[in-house]
Amino acid sequence: MTEQGTPLGVGIVGVGGIALSHMAALRTMTSATLVAVCDVAADHAAEVAHLERCAGYGSVEELLDDDEVEAVIVCTPNMTHEQLGLQVLAAGKHLLMEKPLALTGAGARSLAAEATARGLALAVGHTHRFTDQSLAIRRVIDRGDIGVPRFVRIVINGGWIWPGWQSWVLNPELSGGHSLHNGVHLVDLATWWIGEPATSVFSVGQHATSEALDIYDYLVMELGFDGGAAAVCEISRGERPRSAGYLELTVVGTEGVVSRTWDAEGVLAWTDTGLTAWGVDGAGDRAFVRELEAFVAAIRGDGEVVPPLSAAIHAVDIAVASEESLRESRTIRIGASA
Repeated sequence: MTEQGTPLGVGIVGVGGIALSHMAALRTMTSATLVAVCDVAADHAAEVAHLERCAGYGSVEELLDDDEVEAVIVCTPNMTHEQLGLQVLAAGKHLLMEKPLALTGAGARSLAAEATARGLALAVGHTHRFTDQSLAIRRVIDRGDIGVPRFVRIVINGGWIWPGWQSWVLNPELSGGHSLHNGVHLVDLATWWIGEPATSVFSVGQHATSEALDIYDYLVMELGFDGGAAAVCEISRGERPRSAGYLELTVVGTEGVVSRTWDAEGVLAWTDTGLTAWGVDGAGDRAFVRELEAFVAAIRGDGEVVPPLSAAIHAVDIAVASEESLRESRTIRIGASA
């Protein structure tokens, strides 16, 4: 393991779209550095390696054999996560897995057990936890400014982001469906802010772009909690124009409300002391840096894995139950789905 003060050697598996955000974050960091990339498209990996001034490989095995690689970020399609994750951990490398951790609860638990048995850090890319706005809302909750959270509403709506009709994301057997691909971000935030696991989910969806889709590109998940709290999570990738984006965050507590509805407002909190505002946003560049900094700290024993593995597994459990709810048009108890 790298000595304290020496940059952690990081390898990236899969150099598609989301990998670019991790690479950009690593360029700004002193605690970690990109030392290798690999992709099934070996020519593409070589091109990226040239630009990033690191080693480039055409296979995971070659990357894992590189002694300079101490930790790996997996940025490949969802259906590969469990197998690749187990392979990375078996090689003794720390792992940051892009969300979701796996396509099933059993797969997620298998990865967690492997990491624990080997004493390795396993983090999942729930990057929304690291945005300015999400952290500001969490601080308001932790200070008790709005009392006990009882209701959360999260809306993340945007335009079409997938490369075409052939995209693996549109095949639920490969992506797990929209609940697992994008929905896990929202349910992770909701349960984090509520402060307890969700125990039920009822989901409805629409084929906003086309009825020919095999997934719902517009999705609403209603979460129930044994403590009586509730959450509504709305995610869309079928807005027009394609560049459209809308974000709404609301947490209602027993003593006040914190919300974000428009970019110009930032985050607003209404409490018994009046109105407080933060001019913060959800800029992704800072979020990816913070995520990687937390990962490095966990590897070095200077902090806990964020989010905790139990939360990342729970997000998968909720998403799997959400997909079952979509198929059966009924409320599903979390952990009770097939």
